[in-house]
Amino acid sequence: MSHDRDSLTLVWFRDDLRVEDHEALTAACGDGQVIGLWIRECRSDDGLGPRPLGGAARWWAHESLRVLETELAQLGIPLLFAAGSAADIVPQAAADLKVDAVRWSRRYAPAARRLDAQIKTDLADAGRAVHSHTGALLVEPWTVSPQGGDFYKVFTPFFNAVRDRSVGDSLPAPRTQSSPTKAQRQAFAGHSWVRDLDDLGLLDGTDTGSGSFASARTPQWWRTTVAGHWNPGCREAARELDCLSDGLDGYADSHDVPADPDSTSGLSPRLRFGELSPRQLLAAALDIPEVRDDDRQAWIRQLYWREFSWHLTYHLPAVESEPMRPEFASFPYEDDPEALDHWCSGTTGIDLVDAGMAQLWQTGWMHNRVRMATASFLTKNLLLHWWHGEQWFWDTLVDADEANNPVSWQWVAGCGADAAPYFRIFNPERQRERFDPDYEYVGRWLGRGPGGLTRAERSQGDREPIVDLKASRQAALAAYDRMKSEAK
Repeated sequence: MSHDRDSLTLVWFRDDLRVEDHEALTAACGDGQVIGLWIRECRSDDGLGPRPLGGAARWWAHESLRVLETELAQLGIPLLFAAGSAADIVPQAAADLKVDAVRWSRRYAPAARRLDAQIKTDLADAGRAVHSHTGALLVEPWTVSPQGGDFYKVFTPFFNAVRDRSVGDSLPAPRTQSSPTKAQRQAFAGHSWVRDLDDLGLLDGTDTGSGSFASARTPQWWRTTVAGHWNPGCREAARELDCLSDGLDGYADSHDVPADPDSTSGLSPRLRFGELSPRQLLAAALDIPEVRDDDRQAWIRQLYWREFSWHLTYHLPAVESEPMRPEFASFPYEDDPEALDHWCSGTTGIDLVDAGMAQLWQTGWMHNRVRMATASFLTKNLLLHWWHGEQWFWDTLVDADEANNPVSWQWVAGCGADAAPYFRIFNPERQRERFDPDYEYVGRWLGRGPGGLTRAERSQGDREPIVDLKASRQAALAAYDRMKSEAK
């Protein structure tokens, strides 16, 4: 490219779609010239690689990459796109571009880590330097463990072990380099593996990788619904970070109130795609002087819940499909496709559940308190396997990631990491009475899901709740007792 051909680095972007506080990018720019790469990856037949993005997340990735491409161009850094097997593309790209080094931010899901290790070996064998960097987490999973144990399985001891650790200072955007010439850009485009962003298929409504049930029910709805609620990209993320005090003010008391638009910061998709780093978020929360400390600490605690989910995922290779508590492998779940369809379409007859599923359908996001209530209803009242709900959320949440989505579902289902000695069941009516007593949240979203039934329409004929909450709770407790007795 230009002044120092001996220092050309390929930065492989993954879930780190930003230019600030990006250790791999900053280190690469410090060495010389940089080329960026993003791949729409597929998981190999032997299970290596990240989980393919769900539909809503694919829309977000497409829009966020468009912004990243512009931000990098302003730094003189081209961003190339590809689709397929990263095990094939990364070594080929490194060879075709004649780079001397490849850098990336670390991934922590076991299948993705194994793929990265394979690629690192292949690149090193070809004589290229390879460097992985921190950036997605505050605490590397292998640096924390209980005394005399392998890894933490309960949140509070984990939090107490890491909460006071120094995470270092956030990095500014790197220096600007000389932009590639027109001839160089044409040479990049001439490689067989290079695609345009719009040709990656991220906006297709099929083949989401989350199962045929969810895939068949998620068309290109996000272009007319979800797109009206979000503005993806690191540029908007930085603006929202400047307004973090609005999300922290009163957080300890209001974060469970779904009707309050300021009850949460709404930054979860920014964190999921790495438009903001967790270090930036932690620093911002600590630097806001005008919020109460209990609000600040309650918000920071949620940031570390995300860390805990990745801690578990790092140590548990099958967390997305197998229960953390092995006795739940024999839990007597029901097989009821009709009930599952009612849950997905928001036509269960339970106001809070149906409103939550409508918010999800319209915005690609759901308030966390309502997520717990809807998940509990599926797994406890309908006695359907948590994996069905996890698949649906994977396809419809803009913030679904490989750790938080399955770990949270397992927690609600009772088969995950939990210190509680009992089988927790959230009564959705009591949750509504406590956190939405004036029907403000329910009134806003009810009837806007894929099923589209209002409360008035549902009260006619056979539109009553599909299950009795009291009777189904007793059935769930009986199923839990049966599982425990059989496990002895």
